[in-house]
Amino acid sequence: MIRDRGAKKWTAMMLPEHLTQLRDWMGEDDYEEKPLIDEWTFQEFQQQLAIAYQSQCEIRVKTWEKGTLADTIGIFTQLDEQAQLIHVTDGLIVQKISLNTIVGIETVTLD
Repeated sequence: MIRDRGAKKWTAMMLPEHLTQLRDWMGEDDYEEKPLIDEWTFQEFQQQLAIAYQSQCEIRVKTWEKGTLADTIGIFTQLDEQAQLIHVTDGLIVQKISLNTIVGIETVTLD
């Protein structure tokens, strides 16, 4: 019976430099380019924030940071124009999100 250990048998033959290059190469597969935000989209973000602030409904803010996209869900409470931040509250936790990292804003509707 042949007992094949798969990739384990080849790792002993690899140099540490090769292993780091393989990890970097595999990390590149998950990398996503930052979507371009034009002026129309930015105005739509402003409208969504105004609606969310007036109605105090939950919003989903999609952010891009270091090649990954992340979602934050909460209630929009404050816009800090000087620091270029928005404050999103989820319960007792206040998250400050930079305007430069935002790539999408939508209101969350619970049906």
